[in-house]
Amino acid sequence: MSLKYERIAVIGAGAWGTALAQATAGCEVTLWAREAEVIEAVNGAHENRTFLPGIALDPQIRATADLTQAAAADAVLMVTPAQHMRGVLETLAPHIAPAKPVVLCAKGVEQSTNRLLTEVLAEALPQACPAVLSGPSFAAEVARGLPTAVTLACADEKVAHALT
Repeated sequence: MSLKYERIAVIGAGAWGTALAQATAGCEVTLWAREAEVIEAVNGAHENRTFLPGIALDPQIRATADLTQAAAADAVLMVTPAQHMRGVLETLAPHIAPAKPVVLCAKGVEQSTNRLLTEVLAEALPQACPAVLSGPSFAAEVARGLPTAVTLACADEKVAHALT
């Protein structure tokens, strides 16, 4: 029996986070956003008019401002900007079960410490099963289901297969 994640949280509702939420449609997807207008538009009009206008989103994607609700998912995709990553991870920490997959989908370096996001994740959520998603892609193309190539890296092979 193979492992499969059915509930996915996408933390960060910018263009890339919204595109990843759309790409994981078919699962139960919770999209965490800070902006009330983004939450309202995603849940009502099924579009992120602020960050990814003109792209219809799967009506099953549910947006929320409740980080605890999002953390209840089977796997978490972290798509917040690098400069906010540690704060969001630390807020999530009490709600992340040991070995829960947490996938870094943002790039960059933490400006205040010069740490890579993998280091920030290890410090803020040592109990998580870390993974990294990277590759050349454009949010709008991913959201439209156009062909792209990304790579998922994870030390736990079973988790990596379940995330793909």
